[in-house]
Amino acid sequence: MRKNQKIGLFGGTFDPVHNGHLIIAEYLRDELQLDEIWFIPTGKHPLKDNRQISSVEHRLNMLRLAIADNERFKISEIEIHRPGVSYTIDTLNELLETYRDREPKFYYFIGMDNVNELHKWREPEKIVEKCQVVAFGRPGFQPQLEAQPFVARIQFVHVPLLEISSTFVRQRIREGRSVRYIVPKEVEQYILRHALYRRDDK
Repeated sequence: MRKNQKIGLFGGTFDPVHNGHLIIAEYLRDELQLDEIWFIPTGKHPLKDNRQISSVEHRLNMLRLAIADNERFKISEIEIHRPGVSYTIDTLNELLETYRDREPKFYYFIGMDNVNELHKWREPEKIVEKCQVVAFGRPGFQPQLEAQPFVARIQFVHVPLLEISSTFVRQRIREGRSVRYIVPKEVEQYILRHALYRRDDK
């Protein structure tokens, strides 16, 4: 990493990564003139049933395939290697300490719907202090009362979103339906090769 780079941090389970993730990442990279985007796959998620999340190996392999042709997209395994539940504030603290001599500026991406959930996160006031939180979504979002303390510190970016989610992809696969053009071709082939998402229990 060069000194003073602008790095976008895109966290998620990526189960599986889909074209919506990639479009959002590239749009925000271009819109904010970022040097790189780091995808951060979740290890243990504090707000999800981790028994329903695919193995780290599969999620990482699919992510590597999806971003292989974009030199500005990287993967950080920081949360995967951390024992226990991963919290965003811990990730930020560790990244800032690891790269303190490079003095990067981190931009942490969240969906606009997560703005109203931010008060439930661990130490949200420190998150908005330590990095630039970027909320992406469509126009018309209205922050709720609980979000008001953080709104002034958040940068809102309107992104042309696709109506795609990992849940949607998994459901189509369980139903035996096509996910062509919804996920990258290499990811689709990986899912078929390993028979992922055929049942609710992975």
